[in-house]
Amino acid sequence: MKVAIIVPSLAHSGPVLVMKYLTDELLENYKINVRVYYLDKKVDPGLEIKVPYERLSLRKFPFDDFDIIHTNGLRPDLIAFLKRKKIKYHISTIHNFVFQDLSFRYPNIVSWLIAIIWLILWRRTDKLICVSATMKAYYMQWFPETKLTVIHNGIPEYGTYSKPDNDIIEIIDHYHSKGFIVVGVACNLNRGKGIDVLLKHIATDNEFALVIIGTGPDLKNLKEIVRKLKLNDRCNFPGFKSFAVKYLNYMDLFLVPSRSEGFCLSLVEAVQQKVPVVCSDIPVFRELFNNEEVTFFNLDTTISLATAIQTAKRNCKSKIDLAYQKFKVRYTSKVMAQKYMELYQSV
Repeated sequence: MKVAIIVPSLAHSGPVLVMKYLTDELLENYKINVRVYYLDKKVDPGLEIKVPYERLSLRKFPFDDFDIIHTNGLRPDLIAFLKRKKIKYHISTIHNFVFQDLSFRYPNIVSWLIAIIWLILWRRTDKLICVSATMKAYYMQWFPETKLTVIHNGIPEYGTYSKPDNDIIEIIDHYHSKGFIVVGVACNLNRGKGIDVLLKHIATDNEFALVIIGTGPDLKNLKEIVRKLKLNDRCNFPGFKSFAVKYLNYMDLFLVPSRSEGFCLSLVEAVQQKVPVVCSDIPVFRELFNNEEVTFFNLDTTISLATAIQTAKRNCKSKIDLAYQKFKVRYTSKVMAQKYMELYQSV
């Protein structure tokens, strides 16, 4: 069996990490010929892709040489749409709630047009993979249920990461030395991640300091909020870091205040690192974990967030243990690869 996995780039991002973990498992555990193709020039050497990979050339790419073309992202989906007659079987993994996610990134009319185009591209696929059951229910308004399959994202059960940078460790140690409880966030900084809600809560509670790992279009706005709320001594933006997961176990709590998520890899990474998690009460997070495993809060009120943080601190040991047990059963890369392999074989 020959499978080509096409991604927009080999830059460090959630969907690309999922692809890396998937191909690592396929290479180690299954007899399958899989190659990765990417579109953009930039390659993050820290990803360490283990299967053969190369930049895709539309003029030379032998679409019909592969049993399955597996795309991830808008541009790869567009390429498969245009070359559909040459493709034997096309699978696309959907990583977002298309209208919601794009509305946080682009002006309304632009996001709506891109979403409509993307839905049209997906119509010509053979199978659409949804990374949550919540997502499948969302897309059933446009596609038949037989076209949709749920495969949760997964990460390695035991992560082997490079040594963390001292600058972030020093920031966390400094906050601890001042007696602060350190709250961590790691994500692409866009409006959908709800970091503004978290900042407003931190401003009302002097017990906490905040470390926000990542960059993105909302970074300037978030720094302005920090300035206005006079949080500069308790809030730090160390920027983007490859494999931010390696910093999580230095933190006391991990917060995911997202307004919308397709899956949220960082939430699962925090559970893997056995860090207490507080997350927004949205359907996807309710699907992944329950009240006994993580602590939920209502995005509409800072009182709810304050209560959730105190609950997470008080019950952290029992919740961590239960969440980790679920992670091992449902959200490892080994489980994910097994389900993808079953799908490939069914084709």
